[in-house]
Amino acid sequence: MQKIVIIANGVIGDREFCRRQIRKGDYLICVDGGLHHALAMGLRPHLVVGDGDSLDADLYRELERLSPEFLQYPEINQEESDLELALNHAVTLGFKEIVIFGALGGERADHGFINYLLLLIPLKKGIRARIIDGRQEIQLMDRVLEVEGRAGDYLSLFSLTPRVTGVVTEGLKYSLHRETLYFASTRGLSNQFSDSLARLSIESGLLLVIKIDQSIN
Repeated sequence: MQKIVIIANGVIGDREFCRRQIRKGDYLICVDGGLHHALAMGLRPHLVVGDGDSLDADLYRELERLSPEFLQYPEINQEESDLELALNHAVTLGFKEIVIFGALGGERADHGFINYLLLLIPLKKGIRARIIDGRQEIQLMDRVLEVEGRAGDYLSLFSLTPRVTGVVTEGLKYSLHRETLYFASTRGLSNQFSDSLARLSIESGLLLVIKIDQSIN
């Protein structure tokens, strides 16, 4: 197995892009109704996680046919979202990378916002996790990170703690040299790749890192 791929029950604008990111040997988790995305891409999940409220009769029939593992949680009194449940399980499986599709929120800004913060679950376990779609890639960092891109792609850095100290960047148009980024500041907005690889490091704090691919319209 190479990495965990989680398909959430949100908007996936380019399923073909999503399909190209999935390799033979990846471990596929569908978050409840995210199963319909997987089936549309011709994928067979290893695991389905959720309360089942987004699974209609057709999806239940597919579950019976494919027979993946199904971790079904009761909807009543469920305190965690289905994606949170999936991530809590995923970090126990021994992988070092998680890629999540269908989690940007679409028209639900509240869903997108909390999904960004849920990336803290794998980060605490030393697992790299990213939410991606055809253009955007979102992840958290608390020490060092390398991000691949192309010259001209945007890379934004936002502090999720009162301050992030000792910020050093390489491979970006505007370099930072042991600087401090503050919460609710635009100081790290819309930097750009000057190379194909950005290297980032910080001394303390929690940083939200968002890459925007400029080659895709």
